[in-house]
Amino acid sequence: MNNRVDKTKTVEIAERLVKAGRLEEAIEEYKKLLAGEPADLSINNLIGDLYLQLGRIAEAIKAFQSVGGYYESKGYYQQALAIYRKINKLDPGHVVAMVKMGDLYGNQGFVQEARREYLRAAEILRRENRVKELIFLFDKLVRLDRNNVSYKLTLAELLQGQGYPEEALVQLNEAAEVLLGQGNIEEAAKAIHKARQINPGHERTIANHVEVLKRRGRVEEAIEIVREMLKGDSSNVRFWVLLGSLLFDKGELKEAEEIFSKVVAVEPRETRARIKLGKVYALQDRPEQAYELFEPLLNNLLKKQKDEKAIGLLGIVLSARHAYVPALEKLASILKAGRDKAKQELVWRVILKEARDRHLTEKMFVALTELIELCPKDKSLVEEYHDLRRKLGFAEEKIGEEELLSRAGGEEDIDFLLSKVDLYVSMGLVRNARRILENLSQRFPRSAKVEEKLKSLEEVRPEIREEEIPLRVEKVKEVETKLEASPEGARTSFSRLDEQEPDEKRITAAEIFSDTEILPLPAEETGGRSFYDLTDRIREEREMIRTVRDRQLRGDISILEKDLSDIVRDFREEVRKKVGTKDFETRYHLGLAFLEQNLIDEAVEELVLASEDPGRALECYSIIGKAYRKKKDFEEAEKWLKECLKIVTQGSEEFFALQYELASLYEEKGDREKARSLYDQIRHWNAAYRDVGEKLKSLA
Repeated sequence: MNNRVDKTKTVEIAERLVKAGRLEEAIEEYKKLLAGEPADLSINNLIGDLYLQLGRIAEAIKAFQSVGGYYESKGYYQQALAIYRKINKLDPGHVVAMVKMGDLYGNQGFVQEARREYLRAAEILRRENRVKELIFLFDKLVRLDRNNVSYKLTLAELLQGQGYPEEALVQLNEAAEVLLGQGNIEEAAKAIHKARQINPGHERTIANHVEVLKRRGRVEEAIEIVREMLKGDSSNVRFWVLLGSLLFDKGELKEAEEIFSKVVAVEPRETRARIKLGKVYALQDRPEQAYELFEPLLNNLLKKQKDEKAIGLLGIVLSARHAYVPALEKLASILKAGRDKAKQELVWRVILKEARDRHLTEKMFVALTELIELCPKDKSLVEEYHDLRRKLGFAEEKIGEEELLSRAGGEEDIDFLLSKVDLYVSMGLVRNARRILENLSQRFPRSAKVEEKLKSLEEVRPEIREEEIPLRVEKVKEVETKLEASPEGARTSFSRLDEQEPDEKRITAAEIFSDTEILPLPAEETGGRSFYDLTDRIREEREMIRTVRDRQLRGDISILEKDLSDIVRDFREEVRKKVGTKDFETRYHLGLAFLEQNLIDEAVEELVLASEDPGRALECYSIIGKAYRKKKDFEEAEKWLKECLKIVTQGSEEFFALQYELASLYEEKGDREKARSLYDQIRHWNAAYRDVGEKLKSLA
């Protein structure tokens, strides 16, 4: 028999019975629908209303509870809330309804409302001495507001009274730690005193007791307690770190260094000891050791996009009396990603000063390159930059439009640039000429000459065979050489490169770029290698792509420049020939370099190859997901994020971090239900995680 027909018929019968005033029979008829496949639990709402008409409140509430639970299980929080409010109106003392309303408010990020309902329920439970239910309720309150000390202390008291001392200790110590964080030492001491009465040998309690003593200025007493603990448990890393910290605070750096060094040797992932040891090195003016010690932490923080924490670590290194240039360079790279130009300039000026003082020519060159990009109108920097280029043997750079105008009156320089356009047109290379003019138009939007030239170009229809293009470009090259007349006879960087003898034993960045218009800076010889070590040169390769792209954007009209897509294609063809697909390190760094230039498809291809390395898979998948999201390809982004979730441990912090990214993706995609469901899962795990509460509010 057709279920749909049965349901329709049953509802019709029930409705007739209601109209006839035969409510008991109508209820029985409606109940038949609860046994259907699938059961229609929402029908309980009608059944509850009929019970109300009969004055049978308890049965009505029971029916409404079924409906509320059904809506809640489906994620229909607003509908569920409406049902529980209905129950609460029928029975203002109904504890289950209050708790359910608290849960539903909390799931949606409405903390104040959730707290109000929980406390109403707590008052009734306390009055009726329902202690176990009260424990359950205060556990919810503690999870809702993790910094509320009174909830923790109340829960600890309830737990201890019911014979749960270990659980009580957890709450007492959490309360003490919150109070210490607030600087409320006396109240923290009271909480620790209660914890010590339960178990004086509890490790966390002792650690917090030591912290209280230290805050009160009783450092010697604190040190003695920790030394006694270590006599009984000499392998306790936590107390060794605590002892080292106390000695550090006291100024006994030598012993503190010994302790932290041993801890880091035994437990390389012990972050607290590593940071404290770095601080010791900084105070001893040993920034090199501090930076080396922090490097794994820095890389990890930057991968997780925790730039502020990474900057904090670099601040420790730079607090040494002598500046450490690699730390300054790392800081500059972080600030560059954050686009803080004022701070970038400050850092690069410090690097330049240090490089000058130490006669580090290459670092001077890098610093000046960055500074003239940040401060193009600083004449002294520009002059120093060009002087250094000449000393290093570089050919003079071709001058872009903006710099030409800043150095001269402007009109003559536009004329010079337009002469190159005419040169292109005369050789039939109209597309190249149009590209130059479009760039010029962006740079000089009010130039009548540029607009006139653009208009005239629309009428030009060149006849040129494909095979003639290389010959015409070569001819243009000859004419351009005469136009630019550099001091070295207009020898371009490529002509100098062609004259060099290749090193057959070493594949260099110059070789890979030799057939393109991307030329790497000269690097120091480090001895023969049988492979292309892109890791050592990734900065220069990234800069090569960036430089070419930037020049195209700002209108650098070098007539031998190719389109960026052509350059990248040529470059990648060389990479395929010279770099193996199993060279995961190289592929990974190439992927990052392409991504920095917004070459997403190329980046993804390299990162997919790099992800075959199991140690890099998670990171590569995550980056690929972000790349596709940037491209607004949400389906692909979702796919790669889900690949990440397969790798990490379910329930771990990494797992929920990825869940958050996926929820954010759904939110951007417009899939509010999926986003809300994931944010809700994160909320249950940790209500204070990032802005999950605000997210749920906005999606409510």
